[in-house]
Amino acid sequence: MNKVIFVAVLFLSAACAGNSEKSEKQAAGTDVHAASEKKYACPMQCEGDKTYAEAGKCPVCKMDLQEVAMAEIDSTHKH
Repeated sequence: MNKVIFVAVLFLSAACAGNSEKSEKQAAGTDVHAASEKKYACPMQCEGDKTYAEAGKCPVCKMDLQEVAMAEIDSTHKH
């Protein structure tokens, strides 16, 4: 029983330490996921809503892919 409690406390302290680093970066104004959230799509929507992780050319019409504007997520907004 003592081992279970020790492991639980150890796990929770490690989880909290990881969250504090993320919170500090967000408080400093740096975007934690800025580079990984960029999406690119064909301006002609040849493939519908399909997006790509990197800029390039549309495989259908050969136009340059354009960055898709990502909407800000408001975690406090409730319906």
